[in-house]
This record gives sequence, structure tokens and C-alpha cells, in this order.
Amino acid sequence: MKVTVRSIARLGAHVPPGRHGNRVVLDVAPDATPAQVMRRLGLSADRSYLVMVNGEIVPEARQDVARLRDNDEVTILPKPKVG
Repeated sequence: MKVTVRSIARLGAHVPPGRHGNRVVLDVAPDATPAQVMRRLGLSADRSYLVMVNGEIVPEARQDVARLRDNDEVTILPKPKVG
């Protein structure tokens, strides 16, 4: 199945070759989760990212269990630092 991954700000370095700007289409397993996509891109699991699927925020607690569907768009951006 294919999903489009869009990275924002300093995360562009994590988008693999084949990208168009800040977007890349990835082949993922049919039961892939946003967390699996993040790991594939080499992003740490420290939860310092805001993740959206098709424009809807995926809460941190659901990033390991929410299932992606074919043609979903996963947007990943760094959370702002507080303080």
C-alpha cells in the first residue's frame, strides 16, 4: 500500500530519495502505523513530533496503534519547544 509522507521544517532531511519537495510516496505494509513510518524515516520515538493523518492530529498514545490506509497522507512536524 502507498502513503504520502510530508515533513515540515527541519525534518526534510529525513525524507528519503525520490521526494518531491517535502513529500515522498512510500510503500508500507497494509497494517502500518504512523509510528512505523516515523521509525522508517529515522525519527526518534521521543514523541517530539506532531503527527497528522489526512489533516487530523493523531494523539501520541495512538501513533503506535492507528492504522494507515492506502493513499493516506502522513504529515510530521516538530513540536514547538515550550519554555
